[in-house]
Amino acid sequence: MSVDEQGNQASQDILTSELQAIRDEIKRLEETINAFEARIDVRMGEMAAKIAMLDTKLETKLREIDVKLAALRIVFEPRFHELDSKLEGLRHEARTALEIRERLAALEAKVGITRP
Repeated sequence: MSVDEQGNQASQDILTSELQAIRDEIKRLEETINAFEARIDVRMGEMAAKIAMLDTKLETKLREIDVKLAALRIVFEPRFHELDSKLEGLRHEARTALEIRERLAALEAKVGITRP
């Protein structure tokens, strides 16, 4: 074997060795990445489960609030109607009192009675 061939063979051996080391490193990195992706997938699954649980809790609480609000409506609507009726009665009484006062003032003016 000539010196050139020996040099080429030595270079090729070194390159082959280095390429193998690079391949091994790439394989190790791929395994590390795959393991990391698997951990991320597990964490994402855990987070999705927690979010689903919180969503369920929130929906339950919102339904409870809706039920309580409906119960309050049942209690307060009749009271509001009752208050509306009372206010309408007071309005009617106030109008009647004003009409009576106006009539009385007109009568007093006709008769000539003055108020102090």
